Amino acid sequence: MDEYTPRNYDIAVLKYLCEELCHDGIHTLIRSNSYWVNDLTSDSNLKLNELLGYIADVVWSFKIKHTQNKDLISFIDEYIDETYALFGCMEVSFNDIEEWKKMASLVSCMLTSEGHLVH
Repeated sequence: MDEYTPRNYDIAVLKYLCEELCHDGIHTLIRSNSYWVNDLTSDSNLKLNELLGYIADVVWSFKIKHTQNKDLISFIDEYIDETYALFGCMEVSFNDIEEWKKMASLVSCMLTSEGHLVH
């Protein structure tokens, strides 16, 4: 029954939102020959910014409720900051996107393992 604790529910929500962020982020980009083009005024980019803001609010709430997860929250904060920085640029290198995807995957793995811990 531990999977129904408020902490595990919050972790599941964060995991879903971070995975959605990765998915939606990739779909805002247009591939060119040597980099990704990011239209900062597109509807999809504006929605991505709204999602980032919402995730930041959820993370803030998680910080307040679950103070024992400082490392996890710190890493998610870094992921959100990296996402803001990356998708705030009009041109994004292929390498930057690959590094960001690795970070997104690591966040997902961390949240999955946190969700299976019993406290």
